Amino acid sequence: VFDDGTRKLTFSIVAPSALHTERRTAVTGSVPAIAAAYVDGEELRTFHDLYVAVHRAHKELPEVWTDTECNRILTAIMAAKPFSWRVIGITPAALTKFSQHGFRYKSRQGITRGHIHSRIETVRMLLAPKKPLPPNEFISFWSKRDSTILCADGENKSQLPEYIPIQNKDGTLFSCHRKLAGWHHKKREQEFLKQLFASQT
Repeated sequence: VFDDGTRKLTFSIVAPSALHTERRTAVTGSVPAIAAAYVDGEELRTFHDLYVAVHRAHKELPEVWTDTECNRILTAIMAAKPFSWRVIGITPAALTKFSQHGFRYKSRQGITRGHIHSRIETVRMLLAPKKPLPPNEFISFWSKRDSTILCADGENKSQLPEYIPIQNKDGTLFSCHRKLAGWHHKKREQEFLKQLFASQT
């Protein structure tokens, strides 16, 4: 139950810990659908080449190329792509805030995206092996740990709150393709949020 001060709403929610667990080893297997749909072999090679360069720099001079510096670089490399920061859920508070603004999105509205898995932890795990991961394992590992949820003010913390799951396998909802900040929020996203809100009340 979420109380926004004027009414109480009941939501179906899931706990992040119930669906996502930390992985301390490399992810193997095929490239996830979200990445495979947008990344061809040549593009994957360039992403991997850049990751290998960051991995090598970190191993050779870790006091300069720290975890934080490498996180900053890899985030810049992998951001603003069709598969970046895929939204797979929204908190009740964020959904309520959207409803108060006609399900539109504006800057400084108090809604942001929070990564389910810590970005710095993801980068540390990619830098930890003596040798960098192979191309498919790298993009698979990154894609599976790059998912986000929409959060309201104060919710984007190390421990994210419970959230309402969103089916968004292809990442086209709330996409941040070619956007370094925010996401695309048009009529499709507005209608989706409107229907989701109606289904939860």
